[in-house]
Amino acid sequence: MLSCFRQILTQPSIAIDLGTANTRVYASQGEDFREEPSLIQHIRQDQEVQAPDDYFSYLNTQFTSSPLRGGVIVDIHNAVSLLKPLLKRTRTGLRHPVSLTCAPTDTTELERKLLTKAVRDAGAAQVAIIPEVWAAAIGAGIDVTLPSAQILIDIGEGVTDMAVIRDGQLAFATATRTACSDLQKAIRSAIISRHKVCPAHAETERLTHEIAALQQGNDANDRDIPVLGMDIIRRREVSIAVHNREILDAMAPVLAKILKMIETGLRKLPENVSCEVVESGICLTGGGSCILGMDSLIGAHTGLEVRIAPDPMHSVINGAIQTLEYWKEKENWWENIAWPCIPA
Repeated sequence: MLSCFRQILTQPSIAIDLGTANTRVYASQGEDFREEPSLIQHIRQDQEVQAPDDYFSYLNTQFTSSPLRGGVIVDIHNAVSLLKPLLKRTRTGLRHPVSLTCAPTDTTELERKLLTKAVRDAGAAQVAIIPEVWAAAIGAGIDVTLPSAQILIDIGEGVTDMAVIRDGQLAFATATRTACSDLQKAIRSAIISRHKVCPAHAETERLTHEIAALQQGNDANDRDIPVLGMDIIRRREVSIAVHNREILDAMAPVLAKILKMIETGLRKLPENVSCEVVESGICLTGGGSCILGMDSLIGAHTGLEVRIAPDPMHSVINGAIQTLEYWKEKENWWENIAWPCIPA
């Protein structure tokens, strides 16, 4: 009975990874984990909408939006609407939880204040924020206390974040708000422009794996790929053949931005740090690391060994959970976590 009362009255702690593609929430009490797409449905699933043809039925399924863009909140009202049911489902006692949340390293103070407000409006009593790359490094199994430099690149849905971790600190960080969603948008726009067909979301995700062809020579770049989509002229679902080169040409400018950010960041490192990262290589996390050929493409442009984290899609939340477990028993632990001063 006493333990039951204690559980009800204890202030719970939660970890949140509010991503552009998915939102993940972990509650330390009961070890409850929730994961949902970071999307707001503007037409309820149980709402019947009369559609005159397949094209309008298809459009009705597309009436969704994300309250985040480039890894940061752009619509606080819908961000709260997204978070509130997740926090409510993880709540076990009477008291509002304390939240450990993550943000990209290039966020401004205003953007982090907006994130804090969204989490508090969703039901949290206090909010502490740590860099996503720091959480990703811990979640990827990197020993952040080592005195030698280690590089982590987190390629998410809306932002690509790169950090050098050395001696328990972020020694350097840089980011670009160009990532997986931009690759998919580039492919979608190219297919619509040339074929007047809007490919399904799953198809654009699949086509990003053509990055692997960049490392396979010219033979791999000369073939047609079947693609399912909605013909916007004939207003029905069709299957078309899209040449491999069209896909690669569409992705090229996006990939160039990501690679330029990485190469520029590496050139800024002091000579002694550069020597250390040659030994340790690069660790990739995030959904972008799961794209076939992304690791070899980055390796070819940097000359460094590139490895993918064991669970790259969940590295951020896994690291946030480990950080939360370390801090949660300390009194008023959220007051001891401050956003670091990150050299750029």
